[in-house]
Amino acid sequence: MIIAGIAGAVAVAGAVGVRAWWRAGRARRRGRRGERIVAKELGRLPRKDFIVLDDILISSGAERTSQIDHIVVSTRGIFVIETKSHIGRISGSEQSQNWSQHLADESRRFYNPLLQNRSHLKTLRRLLPDLDAELFVSAVVFTEAWRLDIKADDIIIPRRFLPDKKIRRTLIPEERRPKRWWRPGREVILDEHKFATRLDGLVRELRRRPQILDREELAPIAARILQANSGGRAEKCEHIRYARETARNVSREIRAGICPRCGGRLVERKGERGPFVGCENYPSCRFTTSVDSLHG
Repeated sequence: MIIAGIAGAVAVAGAVGVRAWWRAGRARRRGRRGERIVAKELGRLPRKDFIVLDDILISSGAERTSQIDHIVVSTRGIFVIETKSHIGRISGSEQSQNWSQHLADESRRFYNPLLQNRSHLKTLRRLLPDLDAELFVSAVVFTEAWRLDIKADDIIIPRRFLPDKKIRRTLIPEERRPKRWWRPGREVILDEHKFATRLDGLVRELRRRPQILDREELAPIAARILQANSGGRAEKCEHIRYARETARNVSREIRAGICPRCGGRLVERKGERGPFVGCENYPSCRFTTSVDSLHG
């Protein structure tokens, strides 16, 4: 009887472990697929004006590294691109710690990709200190999202927000939607140096920008980036380990009521869409997160 019980417990634990392993593997496969899709889309850019570098790992000092999905060195600037493969409606704000992925029957949180890409941008600027900061642009690309509802303090284009009661309607699969279906906006311009876009708006957004570099300057810049690339298998594994440990440390600080950006005290506030958690040092520190993350 006891042996049977132990065997049953082991079987249940094994099933849970296999399920978690499968989910993690599925997320990695989807992420790699998204990066390949974006790389293919960037391949449409004219090579005389755009040099595309994929999967770049650069040391950022103190044994830290930044893994950058795509870097586009172009006459329009240097674009640092973070790829996300989340489906559904994506909501969040420029300063919030986490964004949300809304599906038909649930919502999930994930780390704000603009903040994630901010560290990548800093690493690249340290590598290229002689270049003007105005040349660097942060871009987040969603390959499978159906709508982006991203808020910021300085939105420069108008956007319509979808009422919650209509969320389910937007989640009808593409093949089941009527031909005359409302189409979501393709990109959200936060300012001239940051934007989030769906895949179908990426190339257009890059090409529409004015020329600020000469063609002769592109190859030397790309060569410096490639020379700093240390993207071996061991380095990538270490980068993943460090990223996970950093995420755990940030979560611990938030649960302890400490702002992970400035070390200030976190306090609960009330906003237009309900309660949230912010830093006591606002407006100098604009860190925000959900109430659940503070008490979870």
